[in-house]
Amino acid sequence: MQTVVADAGFLTRVAKAADGFVAAMLDTDDGGAQVLAHRPAMSRLLALLAVYTEPGSAYHGQDWLGADMDACLARLEQLQGPTGLFDGTNLCSPPDSAFTLNDVCLALGLIRGGAAAAADPLLVGVAERLGGIIARATDAMVAGGVHTPNHRWELCAALAQMNQLQPRPDIDPRIAEWLAEGIDQLPDGMYSERSPLYATAVTNPSLLAIADSSDRPELLDHVRANLTAFLPWFNPDGTVESVHSRRQDQWQAFEAAPFLPFYRRLAAQDGNPEFAAAAAWLEGFPLHEPAKLLALTRLDPLVGQALEAVPASAAVMPPPLVPAEAALESCGVFRFREAGAVTTVFGGCDHQEPGVVSGLATNPTFLRFAVGAAVLSGVRLSRSFFDLGPFRSQHTRRTGSSVALSEELAANFYLPLPAAKRRADGIYALEHEGRFSAAMDFSSRPTVVHRLSTSVDVSVAGAATVVDVAFDGTDTAYALELTFAPGGELEGVVPLDEPDTYQLVAETGRYRVGTDVIEFGPGLAADPDSPAAYNPGESYRYLAGTNAAAGVKVFITGRTIGTRRFTFRAAGA
Repeated sequence: MQTVVADAGFLTRVAKAADGFVAAMLDTDDGGAQVLAHRPAMSRLLALLAVYTEPGSAYHGQDWLGADMDACLARLEQLQGPTGLFDGTNLCSPPDSAFTLNDVCLALGLIRGGAAAAADPLLVGVAERLGGIIARATDAMVAGGVHTPNHRWELCAALAQMNQLQPRPDIDPRIAEWLAEGIDQLPDGMYSERSPLYATAVTNPSLLAIADSSDRPELLDHVRANLTAFLPWFNPDGTVESVHSRRQDQWQAFEAAPFLPFYRRLAAQDGNPEFAAAAAWLEGFPLHEPAKLLALTRLDPLVGQALEAVPASAAVMPPPLVPAEAALESCGVFRFREAGAVTTVFGGCDHQEPGVVSGLATNPTFLRFAVGAAVLSGVRLSRSFFDLGPFRSQHTRRTGSSVALSEELAANFYLPLPAAKRRADGIYALEHEGRFSAAMDFSSRPTVVHRLSTSVDVSVAGAATVVDVAFDGTDTAYALELTFAPGGELEGVVPLDEPDTYQLVAETGRYRVGTDVIEFGPGLAADPDSPAAYNPGESYRYLAGTNAAAGVKVFITGRTIGTRRFTFRAAGA
């Protein structure tokens, strides 16, 4: 059996952070548990139990917390419908209920694992009611279905923990049935949703819970592979790359702190020095959900074990996180580090009808470039071509430190219907033709096709990244949109009417944050027929929506004729 030597400093910090979290929660006048949905109500209860049962907490054994715990339990019991599932946005959803039930099981495990729990009437009462919640939900959870890939593992995690607490012969076969589908892990270690949010919030914790609770240690290999895959994609500011995700975090700067307990657990279990170094670095940032982390350190002592690693801090990324090159081929994303500059290229958008829906990677950002604190967080290419939206690579190929991206678009003008297809009443089939829908029987009409091919070749050499953009086909306007992270100063650009929006018409522009400077260009003279604006495409504009990036924007405009070369470099490179 593995000997666990606790990391006293880490555990003390977690307990202190959990106290701060609970103090802020109790001081917030938000109506208390009575107005919460089931998931936040259970999260609140778990946080209270974590500090109540923690000897090092200022809230340890404070009976007055019992009233708030009772309110949380009453709210959960109120929201647990006649099927035993919890009602909410997705109505009586087994996977949504699983998120809550996993925390119910954590809470009950926390109580049962405490030596003094049997003598504490408050905890005895809470445990009895939590057990009742599990018992009422079991039938529906065994029988229930899901609607996203990660839901399968969340559901299995809940079932595995419920079976450990309240064994039933029909639970493990159901888990086995779901697992028989195979874990949706791509060859490079990403899960099929390619999302750091869902990897940390759902899939990795679920696979750990299933492995531990149902004696399936082989599932940990998937977690190891995923954590290994993410190592090169962390950023110095404590975020992790998510542009390749198929979920909502593709539009966000995703904080990396939720990865901490997984790197700590497997660094301790495997003696993995790379995971230990990553964990030490992540500890330099604010802890994510510290009260839940406190509960995890008690239920899984390996999370709180002392690790042998080179000391790291948020200011210095350890070697495992900074390889010269990294690639997630299945996601179409590549990273190059040379001479202090970091270039990230993305060409892995999904191309499926109807195009812009939940569950697809559609972020049109194809380039990111950083020099220290100066960060060009996104480069996009917008073209005025039948409102079909910005450039999204359909074909991506890497050769050494170069990545070639390309896209071909086509749009039709429709000619009169053939005589055999005409109707006397003028009422024709309603069809979607790729951009819009109309009762015009598009598929029966001859067409005049307009095409536009775009290629974007990105080459990295030292602290400079060269982008060659070439067009073939329709002559129309384009706008290259550069989005910089706020906090710096721009030079060489002219302001536009929108706040924090500029145009580069000079040869070179500069973005400066302290001593870190990105030079970019060249610009092109302003042209009223080539507007400095980003067009998200018809699928967004029809609904008055947008996928525009947030930040300080600089546009470089032109026409889709020939080839243009743009360079991004560290100043002086």
